[in-house]
Amino acid sequence: MKQSMAQLDRARLPVAAAPARLGRLARLAFALIALTFGAAASAQLFSHFGTVHWVDSDGAVHTLDDYKGRPVVITMAYTTCRKTCSASMLVLREMQDILARRSRDAVFVVVSYDPSHDSPAEWRSYREARKLPANWHFLSGAEADTRRLADFLGLKYWAYDEHVMHDFRIVVFGADGNRKNDISWEQRLNLERELAGL
Repeated sequence: MKQSMAQLDRARLPVAAAPARLGRLARLAFALIALTFGAAASAQLFSHFGTVHWVDSDGAVHTLDDYKGRPVVITMAYTTCRKTCSASMLVLREMQDILARRSRDAVFVVVSYDPSHDSPAEWRSYREARKLPANWHFLSGAEADTRRLADFLGLKYWAYDEHVMHDFRIVVFGADGNRKNDISWEQRLNLERELAGL
């Protein structure tokens, strides 16, 4: 009899523990949902930077909200860069070609790392010297906004002598402003795949 009672107690244990286990699973699921929505909110371009003012290569003032409704391909560069920025421009061209073949329209935005130097005239000269598309937007803003945007995009940069050392990264946002993809140096080799679904 004692043996059968012990077996019965062992059989009941999982049933008794089930509500506690379900409670833990529910809390875990809630935490995952909260993290997902938190990550989506934190990756939202327009809610973070939609109203920040930037000056373009024609001297006109823009906000990123101006580009709502179309995918946004954005990176950072500066006009006196001789290495990473040139590679970024080549990759941006290739991305634009891929999207054009797919009949997809996107906004291409390049924001200055060095706003104290990159005036509208400097950006115009930069575009003309490299024969970059006229529909790309070259922007400069306040130093604090520049730093905040770089942090948001995951681009690290620092001054070194008269240069700005920085990462290579191009970030793709959907038409709703939600972050879709980060193109790293390694990923540039698979742009067709990286831009799928845009």
